Amino acid sequence: MTSQYHLKCLVAVVFSVLLLSGCGDGSIASTDVRFDIGYEDVGEQAWDAERSDASPKDADPSGDIDNTEHSDVEYSDAELIDTGLEDAAETDGSIDQPDAQEPTPDASLEPKLFVVWMAADGVDTRDGSTPGKAVLTLKRVQEILKASKPKADVEVRIAPGRYRGQKVNWTFSVPDHTVTLTRHANDSGRPIFDGCVSDQNCPGGTWFILSRSDGARTGIVFNYLRVENYQTAISLNGSRDAEAKSNSSNKIFGCYFNRIGNVFNPSVKPSTAAVRLVNSDDNEIINNHFVDIINVTSPGLLHAIYIAHMSDRNQILRNRFENNAGDPIRVRDYSNDNVINNNTFKKVAIDAAYSEWYCDHDTRNDCTKPTPECPSWGNQFRDNSLNGNYACQKLGTFKYYQDDSTTGCSKPSAQARRLSTSGNTSAASPCE
Repeated sequence: MTSQYHLKCLVAVVFSVLLLSGCGDGSIASTDVRFDIGYEDVGEQAWDAERSDASPKDADPSGDIDNTEHSDVEYSDAELIDTGLEDAAETDGSIDQPDAQEPTPDASLEPKLFVVWMAADGVDTRDGSTPGKAVLTLKRVQEILKASKPKADVEVRIAPGRYRGQKVNWTFSVPDHTVTLTRHANDSGRPIFDGCVSDQNCPGGTWFILSRSDGARTGIVFNYLRVENYQTAISLNGSRDAEAKSNSSNKIFGCYFNRIGNVFNPSVKPSTAAVRLVNSDDNEIINNHFVDIINVTSPGLLHAIYIAHMSDRNQILRNRFENNAGDPIRVRDYSNDNVINNNTFKKVAIDAAYSEWYCDHDTRNDCTKPTPECPSWGNQFRDNSLNGNYACQKLGTFKYYQDDSTTGCSKPSAQARRLSTSGNTSAASPCE
């Protein structure tokens, strides 16, 4: 009897342990179960991390970049997933089934990219949401963005082709995000924005004007585009009269600027810039080509990049300047701490690759800015290749058109220098 009693107790203990621990495929290790519901991370593009050794080539660089296409992800409400698992808590032998609840939104599933499509055969009555609904003009793109109010990075994907006669006054940006105008990923050529409405009708004007003077980080990115036959290609316009009324943090990368000025039509007024910065800070102008930047009349007025009116801390790196009639880099009016490094200059300039000018109220009566214009300070011009001026003679490194002091202006510090130079090299046989 005693043996049978002990045996029953042992069986009872084992059975109790099995009930407490669970067994086989029916056990539940945790009620905190997470599921991958298949949203793809569509973060920053591969080309945003450009290679430090990238440099412009004599030929048009067409495909030397890793442009991984973003997947088109449709963001919809997450579907509930049938896991097949039940709540293991028992009450009097039945299973307590909780009431169904709405899933809590997961911020990590928010869209990382808002895409608008453009095509040379696009139609502006469309919404640009797919390649089949592509629009034609940047003006229509801006209307879509203002109506949609995206809270993510924006990418305007521009199909190959020639876009004629477009001009846009751009004001849109997304706080803490970028708005990128780009060719399609993996395309070998650049979309062409042509200022000529037809081969015989070239009215000139400016292709893209950014009009923002509210101190915003506007984050407009131009990526692998071609702009030609305009008086000015891009003008980033803050207020020239108040330093706080700026824009900033824009980027021009891998673009090709050709026949800018009035070379395409001498009857239009001469221009002053292919790319102009007016109180525009912390921009990057990298790995671009400035070719045939010419005014037929008043050639000395035109500069490939004009850094003006308190435009500070801009990076001008690894660009190619060729056949530019005026000084290709012009700095004006207290535009400080800009870096112009590792660029190539061939058959450019009246006087020098880098020049500085300001409208001196002490010596002129035609200055239009109501307050004094001042010298610029702390700029760098280093490791550039100087291969001949516009007459294919030796190209000067820099030239100042006014002295260091004028009424109403002072140095930012006692040690400040207007320009630092080093490592610049001159070609033995200019223009070859």
